[in-house]
Parts: sequence; structure tokens; C-alpha cells
Amino acid sequence: MKILSKLLLLAFFMPLFLSAQEEAEKKYHLVELTYIKVKVGMEAKFEAAVKAHNDKFHADAPYKAYLYSISTGNDAGWYVWEMRGMTFSEMDSRPDTKAHGEDWNKNIAPHIQKYGRNEIWRSNYKLSHQGENSGNKIILWLLDIERGEYYRFKAFMEKVIEIHKEQNESIYSFNNSFPQNDGRDFAIVWPFDKWGSFDEEDWSMKDKFDEKYGEGAWQDALEEWEDVVSSTSQEVWTLIEDEE
Repeated sequence: MKILSKLLLLAFFMPLFLSAQEEAEKKYHLVELTYIKVKVGMEAKFEAAVKAHNDKFHADAPYKAYLYSISTGNDAGWYVWEMRGMTFSEMDSRPDTKAHGEDWNKNIAPHIQKYGRNEIWRSNYKLSHQGENSGNKIILWLLDIERGEYYRFKAFMEKVIEIHKEQNESIYSFNNSFPQNDGRDFAIVWPFDKWGSFDEEDWSMKDKFDEKYGEGAWQDALEEWEDVVSSTSQEVWTLIEDEE
């Protein structure tokens, strides 16, 4: 799979969130994430309750909500409730009725063991590209950017995005709106559909990078990355979808 080669080569550094039409209408959109640990044995009931809640209160933009499960990394076994599509101004009018709160507290909360982090991420359209690949799973890279070095990181990412555009590969970037000095400053997301697609290795980022930017450009980029990114962590999320 094309993503695999990119991930292996990017290892020395680090479903689609809006349609093209929606992106054209907004300068950015937000993604609010709430991490949730569910009581053992209550997963099915929790998922059903969240689905019913989302269908009732979060079915439409800009407050559409989704549920993901985390498969790998330090947070494996956790769920992430995600609301996406709004701007900061629209956050002031988010669903917050008495019925909304009562539904969550009565039908969802009893299945929850504890809540984890809550974050608001801002889309970075300039460092994103919607390509031909999609799927109900995502690979999420979380980066800690050295203080004062974001401009160098951005310059590198702009070059990476150009390669993705030429290959028509999807990649999405987000800035943490309220970073907590915990290694979660910037997020890069790649969608994929099947685990088996990782068996494929059909192109090299290094070759494409050097071809476009000159011999040795990839090695220079790796060294630049080492200077500006202090840590990287990876997670795989799966969208909890309706059963057919």
C-alpha cells in the first residue's frame, strides 16, 4: 500500500472530515475529541447508546458526531467521541439543551468507567490534500514541535503535501488549538480501509522527494525534521459504523 511506504520512511519524523464543498465554504473547521474508557463488558451497549445520541442530537453539520475505537498505542482500548465541522463561533451554539444532557447522562454515562483528555483541533487545509484513498480507519501521527520551530516544520510539510498531491494520496493536518505541552501539538492523518493493504509497498517517498526537489533533498529533510520535531507517537483508529 502506498501509505505503508510513506509511514516507514516518515518514521524518522512523523474518514474524511469535510467534503470539498464544505471546505470551500469555510476557512477552517474544528474537531473536538473526548477520550472515553468504557466499563468492561459494556462496549456494545455503550456503542448503541452513543449511536442513538448522535442520531438524535448530532446528525447534521456543523455538529455531526462520530465514535472511534483506538486499536494501537498508549490509548488502545479507549474510545474517542468526535464532533467535527464547526468553527469557534459555531461552538457557542453547540447542542446544549436539557434534553441533550439528560440523554447523555441517562443512556451513555452509566457505561463509562472514566473520561480522558478533551481536545479541540483546528484543520490546516494548506497542509492537507483529499486524494483518492479513503476508508473507515485512520493512522494518526501526533507530533511535538520544538518551540519557535513551527515555520521550519511547515516548510517541510508543504513539500510533503506536494508529493501527496502528485500521487493523489489523502493526507490531513490539524493544529492543537490549546496545546498542553504533552507532545500533541500537531496531528497528521491518513485514511485506509483494510489492514491487508499494509502488505503492499509500491512507491518510495525518498525517490519521489529527491526526484522533485533534487538529489539528497530527502536526507536534508530528515535532518531538518530531527531538529524541529522532538517526539512522535502513532495510533490507529477505527470508525464505529452501523451494522448492515
